[in-house]
Amino acid sequence: MATLNVEHEQARQDTCTGVATAMTVVSIIIVCMRTYARTIVVRCFGIDDWMMLVALLFTIGYLIAIWILRDNGMGFSGSTLSLEQMTNIVKTTLAIEIMYYIVIFTIKASILFFYLRIAAEKMFTRACQITIAVLGVFCGVCVICCLTQCIPIRDMWNFTGVLEGKCINTTALFYFTSSFNILADIWILALPIKTLMSIQRPKGEKIALIVIFSLGVFSCIASIVRLHSIRIYTESKDPFYDSVPINVWSMIEINIGILCASMPAVKAIFVQVEARTGSRSTGYQYHSHGKSGTLGETPSNRSQGSLHALEEFGLKSMHVESPLEHRRMVAKKKASDMDLDSVRTGSQEEIIHIRRDTDTQV
Repeated sequence: MATLNVEHEQARQDTCTGVATAMTVVSIIIVCMRTYARTIVVRCFGIDDWMMLVALLFTIGYLIAIWILRDNGMGFSGSTLSLEQMTNIVKTTLAIEIMYYIVIFTIKASILFFYLRIAAEKMFTRACQITIAVLGVFCGVCVICCLTQCIPIRDMWNFTGVLEGKCINTTALFYFTSSFNILADIWILALPIKTLMSIQRPKGEKIALIVIFSLGVFSCIASIVRLHSIRIYTESKDPFYDSVPINVWSMIEINIGILCASMPAVKAIFVQVEARTGSRSTGYQYHSHGKSGTLGETPSNRSQGSLHALEEFGLKSMHVESPLEHRRMVAKKKASDMDLDSVRTGSQEEIIHIRRDTDTQV
Protein backbone atom coordinates (compact mmCIF):
# COMPACT_ATOMS: atom_id res chain seq x y z
CA MET A 1 0.00 0.00 0.00
CA ALA A 2 2.84 2.37 0.88
CA THR A 3 4.50 1.61 -2.44
CA LEU A 4 1.32 2.56 -4.32
CA ASN A 5 1.12 5.87 -2.44
CA VAL A 6 4.72 6.70 -3.29
CA GLU A 7 4.13 5.91 -6.97
CA HIS A 8 1.02 8.09 -6.98
CA GLU A 9 2.84 10.97 -5.31
CA GLN A 10 5.73 10.65 -7.73
CA ALA A 11 3.34 10.67 -10.69
CA ARG A 12 1.71 13.87 -9.46
CA GLN A 13 5.11 15.46 -8.98
CA ASP A 14 6.18 14.43 -12.49
CA THR A 15 2.97 15.86 -13.92
CA CYS A 16 3.59 19.22 -12.27
CA THR A 17 7.19 19.56 -13.42
CA GLY A 18 6.39 18.21 -16.88
CA VAL A 19 3.49 20.60 -17.52
CA ALA A 20 5.41 23.56 -16.10
CA THR A 21 8.52 22.82 -18.16
CA ALA A 22 6.68 22.18 -21.43
CA MET A 23 4.53 25.30 -21.21
CA THR A 24 7.46 27.50 -20.20
CA VAL A 25 9.49 26.26 -23.17
CA VAL A 26 6.59 27.16 -25.47
CA SER A 27 6.39 30.60 -23.85
CA ILE A 28 10.12 31.14 -24.40
CA ILE A 29 9.70 30.30 -28.09
CA ILE A 30 6.68 32.57 -28.48
CA VAL A 31 8.29 35.52 -26.72
CA CYS A 32 11.44 35.08 -28.82
CA MET A 33 9.26 35.17 -31.94
CA ARG A 34 7.49 38.24 -30.58
CA THR A 35 10.82 39.96 -29.95
CA TYR A 36 12.00 39.12 -33.47
CA ALA A 37 8.75 40.43 -34.96
CA ARG A 38 8.91 43.70 -33.07
CA THR A 39 12.64 44.37 -33.54
CA ILE A 40 13.22 43.04 -37.08
CA VAL A 41 9.88 42.84 -38.88
CA VAL A 42 7.95 45.88 -37.66
CA ARG A 43 10.90 47.63 -35.98
CA CYS A 44 8.85 48.99 -33.13
CA PHE A 45 9.86 47.48 -29.80
CA GLY A 46 7.68 49.10 -27.15
CA ILE A 47 6.90 49.08 -23.44
CA ASP A 48 4.44 46.23 -23.94
CA ASP A 49 7.28 44.07 -25.28
CA TRP A 50 9.55 44.94 -22.35
CA MET A 51 6.77 43.98 -19.96
CA MET A 52 6.41 40.62 -21.67
CA LEU A 53 10.14 39.98 -21.38
CA VAL A 54 9.93 40.69 -17.64
CA ALA A 55 6.96 38.32 -17.39
CA LEU A 56 8.94 35.59 -19.16
CA LEU A 57 11.96 36.15 -16.90
CA PHE A 58 9.91 35.64 -13.74
CA THR A 59 8.08 32.69 -15.33
CA ILE A 60 11.45 31.01 -15.83
CA GLY A 61 12.20 31.81 -12.20
CA TYR A 62 8.92 30.16 -11.22
CA LEU A 63 9.92 27.06 -13.21
CA ILE A 64 13.26 26.90 -11.40
CA ALA A 65 11.41 27.17 -8.09
CA ILE A 66 9.18 24.24 -9.04
CA TRP A 67 12.24 22.09 -9.71
CA ILE A 68 13.57 23.12 -6.29
CA LEU A 69 10.24 22.04 -4.79
CA ARG A 70 10.57 18.74 -6.62
CA ASP A 71 14.00 18.11 -5.12
CA ASN A 72 12.54 18.72 -1.66
CA GLY A 73 9.57 16.40 -1.98
CA MET A 74 6.75 18.53 -3.38
CA GLY A 75 3.58 16.45 -3.63
CA PHE A 76 4.66 13.96 -1.00
CA SER A 77 3.04 13.71 2.41
CA GLY A 78 4.54 15.94 5.08
CA SER A 79 4.92 12.88 7.31
CA THR A 80 7.60 11.55 4.97
CA LEU A 81 9.56 14.81 4.65
CA SER A 82 12.45 15.96 6.80
CA LEU A 83 12.44 19.27 8.66
CA GLU A 84 14.95 20.68 6.19
CA GLN A 85 12.81 19.68 3.22
CA MET A 86 9.69 21.27 4.69
CA THR A 87 11.60 24.45 5.47
CA ASN A 88 12.96 24.63 1.93
CA ILE A 89 9.47 24.07 0.49
CA VAL A 90 7.95 26.92 2.54
CA LYS A 91 10.79 29.32 1.67
CA THR A 92 10.52 28.45 -2.01
CA THR A 93 6.73 28.84 -1.86
CA LEU A 94 7.18 32.36 -0.51
CA ALA A 95 9.38 33.20 -3.50
CA ILE A 96 6.78 31.67 -5.82
CA GLU A 97 4.01 33.84 -4.37
CA ILE A 98 6.01 36.99 -5.08
CA MET A 99 7.00 35.89 -8.60
CA TYR A 100 3.41 34.92 -9.40
CA TYR A 101 2.04 38.38 -8.59
CA ILE A 102 4.79 40.08 -10.60
CA VAL A 103 4.16 37.83 -13.62
CA ILE A 104 0.41 38.42 -13.52
CA PHE A 105 0.91 42.18 -13.34
CA THR A 106 3.45 42.35 -16.17
CA ILE A 107 1.26 40.23 -18.48
CA LYS A 108 -1.76 42.45 -17.87
CA ALA A 109 0.37 45.59 -18.21
CA SER A 110 1.76 44.30 -21.52
CA ILE A 111 -1.76 43.88 -22.88
CA LEU A 112 -2.80 47.33 -21.69
CA PHE A 113 0.28 49.00 -23.17
CA PHE A 114 -0.58 47.30 -26.45
CA TYR A 115 -4.08 48.74 -26.15
CA LEU A 116 -2.46 52.17 -25.92
CA ARG A 117 -0.94 51.52 -29.35
CA ILE A 118 -4.41 51.27 -30.89
CA ALA A 119 -6.12 53.85 -28.67
CA ALA A 120 -8.10 56.18 -30.93
CA GLU A 121 -10.18 57.82 -28.21
CA LYS A 122 -9.05 59.82 -25.22
CA MET A 123 -11.45 57.98 -22.90
CA PHE A 124 -10.06 54.60 -23.96
CA THR A 125 -6.50 55.85 -23.45
CA ARG A 126 -7.29 57.18 -20.00
CA ALA A 127 -9.06 53.94 -19.00
CA CYS A 128 -5.97 51.91 -19.97
CA GLN A 129 -3.64 54.24 -18.08
CA ILE A 130 -5.77 54.16 -14.93
CA THR A 131 -6.02 50.36 -15.11
CA ILE A 132 -2.23 50.05 -15.38
CA ALA A 133 -1.81 52.29 -12.33
CA VAL A 134 -4.36 50.35 -10.28
CA LEU A 135 -2.80 47.00 -11.19
CA GLY A 136 0.66 48.34 -10.35
CA VAL A 137 -0.45 49.45 -6.89
CA PHE A 138 -2.26 46.14 -6.38
CA CYS A 139 0.87 44.18 -7.31
CA GLY A 140 2.94 46.21 -4.87
CA VAL A 141 0.42 45.60 -2.07
CA CYS A 142 0.39 41.86 -2.80
CA VAL A 143 4.20 41.65 -2.64
CA ILE A 144 4.24 43.55 0.66
CA CYS A 145 1.54 41.27 2.09
CA CYS A 146 3.56 38.21 1.09
CA LEU A 147 6.68 39.53 2.78
CA THR A 148 4.79 40.49 5.95
CA GLN A 149 2.28 37.62 6.15
CA CYS A 150 4.15 36.50 9.24
CA ILE A 151 6.02 38.75 11.65
CA PRO A 152 8.78 37.81 11.91
CA ILE A 153 8.79 36.19 8.47
CA ARG A 154 10.76 33.23 9.86
CA ASP A 155 7.58 32.13 11.62
CA MET A 156 6.36 30.81 8.23
CA TRP A 157 8.79 27.88 8.48
CA ASN A 158 8.74 27.59 12.26
CA PHE A 159 7.74 23.94 12.73
CA THR A 160 9.24 23.60 16.20
CA GLY A 161 7.08 26.19 17.95
CA VAL A 162 10.14 27.76 19.57
CA LEU A 163 9.71 31.10 17.77
CA GLU A 164 6.59 33.06 18.65
CA GLY A 165 5.14 35.12 15.84
CA LYS A 166 1.93 36.38 14.30
CA CYS A 167 0.58 35.56 10.82
CA ILE A 168 -2.28 36.99 8.78
CA ASN A 169 -5.11 34.95 7.29
CA THR A 170 -3.40 33.85 4.09
CA THR A 171 -6.53 32.00 2.94
CA ALA A 172 -8.47 35.27 2.78
CA LEU A 173 -5.50 36.95 1.07
CA PHE A 174 -5.26 34.32 -1.67
CA TYR A 175 -9.02 34.30 -2.26
CA PHE A 176 -9.16 38.09 -2.53
CA THR A 177 -6.16 38.45 -4.84
CA SER A 178 -7.34 35.65 -7.12
CA SER A 179 -10.85 37.10 -7.34
CA PHE A 180 -9.43 40.54 -8.08
CA ASN A 181 -7.26 39.13 -10.88
CA ILE A 182 -10.24 37.36 -12.43
CA LEU A 183 -12.28 40.59 -12.40
CA ALA A 184 -9.29 42.44 -13.86
CA ASP A 185 -9.09 39.86 -16.68
CA ILE A 186 -12.76 40.41 -17.51
CA TRP A 187 -12.29 44.19 -17.44
CA ILE A 188 -9.25 44.02 -19.74
CA LEU A 189 -11.16 41.81 -22.18
CA ALA A 190 -14.06 44.28 -22.25
CA LEU A 191 -11.95 47.44 -22.65
CA PRO A 192 -11.31 47.33 -26.44
CA ILE A 193 -14.79 46.18 -27.48
CA LYS A 194 -15.98 49.67 -28.48
CA THR A 195 -12.82 50.32 -30.49
CA LEU A 196 -13.03 46.99 -32.28
CA MET A 197 -16.70 47.46 -33.12
CA SER A 198 -15.98 50.87 -34.69
CA ILE A 199 -13.42 49.47 -37.14
CA GLN A 200 -14.45 49.97 -40.78
CA ARG A 201 -13.68 46.54 -42.18
CA PRO A 202 -15.62 43.61 -43.71
CA LYS A 203 -17.53 41.54 -41.20
CA GLY A 204 -15.28 38.49 -41.59
CA GLU A 205 -12.10 40.42 -40.83
CA LYS A 206 -13.72 42.18 -37.89
CA ILE A 207 -14.80 38.85 -36.39
CA ALA A 208 -11.28 37.45 -36.86
CA LEU A 209 -9.80 40.43 -35.03
CA ILE A 210 -12.28 40.12 -32.17
CA VAL A 211 -11.41 36.43 -31.85
CA ILE A 212 -7.70 37.29 -31.57
CA PHE A 213 -8.41 39.83 -28.85
CA SER A 214 -10.65 37.33 -27.05
CA LEU A 215 -7.92 34.72 -26.60
CA GLY A 216 -7.48 36.06 -23.07
CA VAL A 217 -10.66 34.19 -22.15
CA PHE A 218 -8.58 31.02 -21.84
CA SER A 219 -6.29 32.66 -19.30
CA CYS A 220 -9.35 33.84 -17.40
CA ILE A 221 -10.73 30.30 -17.33
CA ALA A 222 -7.40 29.03 -15.99
CA SER A 223 -7.58 31.70 -13.26
CA ILE A 224 -11.02 30.44 -12.22
CA VAL A 225 -9.82 26.83 -12.08
CA ARG A 226 -6.79 27.98 -10.06
CA LEU A 227 -9.19 29.53 -7.54
CA HIS A 228 -10.54 26.03 -6.91
CA SER A 229 -7.01 24.71 -6.39
CA ILE A 230 -6.44 27.47 -3.81
CA ARG A 231 -9.36 26.11 -1.82
CA ILE A 232 -7.83 22.63 -1.93
CA TYR A 233 -4.45 23.95 -0.80
CA THR A 234 -5.65 26.27 1.99
CA GLU A 235 -8.11 23.76 3.46
CA SER A 236 -5.72 20.82 3.25
CA LYS A 237 -4.54 19.03 6.37
CA ASP A 238 -1.34 18.22 4.48
CA PRO A 239 -0.41 21.29 2.33
CA PHE A 240 2.86 19.68 1.24
CA TYR A 241 0.89 16.91 -0.45
CA ASP A 242 -1.77 19.24 -1.91
CA SER A 243 0.68 21.83 -3.23
CA VAL A 244 0.75 20.22 -6.68
CA PRO A 245 -2.62 21.42 -8.13
CA ILE A 246 -2.08 25.09 -7.28
CA ASN A 247 1.37 25.10 -8.87
CA VAL A 248 0.12 23.29 -11.97
CA TRP A 249 -2.74 25.73 -12.53
CA SER A 250 -0.63 28.76 -11.69
CA MET A 251 1.84 27.78 -14.41
CA ILE A 252 -0.98 27.06 -16.85
CA GLU A 253 -2.55 30.43 -16.12
CA ILE A 254 0.56 32.56 -16.57
CA ASN A 255 1.84 30.68 -19.64
CA ILE A 256 -1.52 30.85 -21.39
CA GLY A 257 -1.53 34.56 -20.56
CA ILE A 258 1.88 34.99 -22.20
CA LEU A 259 0.80 33.04 -25.29
CA CYS A 260 -2.47 34.93 -25.74
CA ALA A 261 -0.87 38.34 -25.18
CA SER A 262 1.94 37.60 -27.67
CA MET A 263 -0.06 36.12 -30.55
CA PRO A 264 -1.00 39.50 -32.13
CA ALA A 265 2.66 40.51 -32.35
CA VAL A 266 3.78 37.09 -33.58
CA LYS A 267 1.29 37.26 -36.44
CA ALA A 268 3.52 39.82 -38.15
CA ILE A 269 6.03 37.03 -38.88
CA PHE A 270 3.41 34.94 -40.66
CA VAL A 271 2.26 37.96 -42.66
CA GLN A 272 5.86 38.53 -43.74
CA VAL A 273 6.25 34.88 -44.75
CA GLU A 274 3.03 35.01 -46.79
CA ALA A 275 4.25 38.15 -48.54
CA ARG A 276 7.61 36.58 -49.43
CA THR A 277 6.00 33.40 -50.78
CA GLY A 278 3.73 35.45 -52.98
CA SER A 279 0.49 34.45 -51.29
CA ARG A 280 -0.25 38.14 -50.74
CA SER A 281 -0.25 40.82 -53.40
CA THR A 282 1.41 43.38 -51.12
CA GLY A 283 4.21 43.21 -48.60
CA TYR A 284 3.95 43.78 -44.92
CA GLN A 285 4.33 47.38 -43.85
CA TYR A 286 4.43 48.88 -40.42
CA HIS A 287 5.08 52.42 -39.33
CA SER A 288 4.79 53.61 -35.77
CA HIS A 289 5.71 56.38 -33.41
CA GLY A 290 7.78 53.80 -31.54
CA LYS A 291 6.00 54.19 -28.22
CA SER A 292 3.08 52.54 -26.54
CA GLY A 293 0.50 55.12 -25.65
CA THR A 294 2.34 58.36 -26.41
CA LEU A 295 0.76 61.30 -24.59
CA GLY A 296 -0.11 64.57 -26.28
CA GLU A 297 -1.17 63.11 -29.62
CA THR A 298 -3.79 64.74 -31.78
CA PRO A 299 -6.96 62.81 -32.69
CA SER A 300 -5.59 62.31 -36.19
CA ASN A 301 -2.31 60.90 -34.86
CA ARG A 302 -4.13 58.59 -32.49
CA SER A 303 -6.26 57.29 -35.35
CA GLN A 304 -3.15 56.80 -37.49
CA GLY A 305 -1.52 54.97 -34.59
CA SER A 306 -4.50 52.63 -34.47
CA LEU A 307 -4.01 51.89 -38.14
CA HIS A 308 -0.33 51.16 -37.70
CA ALA A 309 -0.79 48.92 -34.67
CA LEU A 310 -3.67 46.98 -36.17
CA GLU A 311 -1.55 46.27 -39.24
CA GLU A 312 0.21 43.73 -37.04
CA PHE A 313 -2.77 41.47 -37.63
CA GLY A 314 -2.19 41.51 -41.38
CA LEU A 315 -5.17 43.80 -41.95
CA LYS A 316 -3.17 46.52 -43.63
CA SER A 317 -5.94 49.01 -44.34
CA MET A 318 -7.76 48.60 -41.08
CA HIS A 319 -8.15 51.69 -38.94
CA VAL A 320 -10.52 53.54 -36.71
CA GLU A 321 -11.69 56.69 -38.48
CA SER A 322 -11.99 59.71 -36.21
CA PRO A 323 -14.51 62.53 -36.96
CA LEU A 324 -11.64 64.90 -37.80
CA GLU A 325 -10.14 62.39 -40.21
CA HIS A 326 -13.54 61.87 -41.82
CA ARG A 327 -13.93 65.61 -42.46
CA ARG A 328 -10.46 65.77 -43.94
CA MET A 329 -11.20 62.86 -46.25
CA VAL A 330 -14.42 64.54 -47.45
CA ALA A 331 -12.57 67.81 -48.07
CA LYS A 332 -9.82 65.98 -49.92
CA LYS A 333 -12.36 64.24 -52.13
CA LYS A 334 -14.06 67.52 -52.97
CA ALA A 335 -10.72 69.10 -53.84
CA SER A 336 -9.90 66.13 -56.06
CA ASP A 337 -13.24 66.46 -57.85
CA MET A 338 -12.61 70.19 -58.40
CA ASP A 339 -9.17 69.48 -59.85
CA LEU A 340 -10.69 66.90 -62.18
CA ASP A 341 -13.33 69.38 -63.35
CA SER A 342 -10.57 71.96 -63.93
CA VAL A 343 -8.61 69.51 -66.06
CA ARG A 344 -11.70 68.64 -68.06
CA THR A 345 -12.51 72.34 -68.63
CA GLY A 346 -8.96 73.08 -69.71
CA SER A 347 -9.03 70.18 -72.17
CA GLN A 348 -12.30 71.38 -73.66
CA GLU A 349 -10.94 74.93 -74.12
CA GLU A 350 -7.84 73.53 -75.83
CA ILE A 351 -9.98 71.55 -78.28
CA ILE A 352 -12.10 74.63 -79.09
CA HIS A 353 -8.92 76.70 -79.64
CA ILE A 354 -7.51 74.13 -82.05
CA ARG A 355 -10.78 74.02 -83.98
CA ARG A 356 -10.80 77.82 -84.29
CA ASP A 357 -7.25 77.80 -85.65
CA THR A 358 -8.25 75.14 -88.16
CA ASP A 359 -11.25 77.13 -89.36
CA THR A 360 -9.10 80.26 -89.79
CA GLN A 361 -6.60 78.40 -91.96
CA VAL A 362 -9.36 77.05 -94.15
